[in-house]
Amino acid sequence: MKKCAVMLFICGVTLGLLIVPGLGCAAYYESPTTTLFGMTESEIKAYITPDCALVLDRLQDILGDPPYELTKAGFDAIRDWVAANIEYKSDEEQWGVEEYWQTPEETLSLGTGDCEDFAILLCTLLRAYGIGEERIYVGVGIDNEGYGHAFLIENWYLDGEWRAIEPQVETQAFPPGRRFEEYNLADFKLLRDYEIIAGFNDSYYYDESFPWDEY
Repeated sequence: MKKCAVMLFICGVTLGLLIVPGLGCAAYYESPTTTLFGMTESEIKAYITPDCALVLDRLQDILGDPPYELTKAGFDAIRDWVAANIEYKSDEEQWGVEEYWQTPEETLSLGTGDCEDFAILLCTLLRAYGIGEERIYVGVGIDNEGYGHAFLIENWYLDGEWRAIEPQVETQAFPPGRRFEEYNLADFKLLRDYEIIAGFNDSYYYDESFPWDEY
C-alpha cells in the first residue's frame, strides 16, 4: 500500500477536473463552494462516474451480464479485481506532476494510478453495481504522522456499520471464529490509524462535519 503526502493531497489548490480527450465521462455544474482539495464540490463529485460505458463494460467483465443482485461475493469480486488489475504508479511517474486526480476511465485505460485513483475507481464500480449513494464514499484520512491517504468507506457490507477499505489490497478475512470475522484483516492493519477528514461520491461531499463513527 502506498501513501500520499498530505500537503500534496489536501492542499493541491491547482487541482482541477483533468481528463484525457476521449476517455472522460465526467460532467459537472459549477458550485462556488471550495473544498479541502482546492476544487469545488461539483468538480470533486464529477470524478465518480457510474454511468460511463467503460465502467459498465468493466463491471460486466467482472460479474457477467446485468442485472446484478447485490451480494457480498459481488462486492468482494469488484474489490479484488481493482486490487489485482491496477498497478500503483505515482503522479510524478505517470504525469510528471506532484498531484493529478485520474478519472475512472483514465485509470481503467492506463491500468495504473495512485491512492485516490484506486479509491475513485472502486467507488465508481461499486456505485455502478448498485450500492446506494448514501452508503459508499471515497474517504480521505490523515494518520498520526500527518500523512494523507485515500481509501473507501462504506456501510453496506455490514448493514449499517461503517468500514474503511484499502482498495490496493484484495480481500483478506480474519481467521474463522475471531470477533471481527466479517471484517477485513488488511483494512484493519493498514487503515486503523487514519482519521477521516473528508468523503465524497457522485452525489455528496462531506468534511469533518460528517460523523462517520455515529451515522
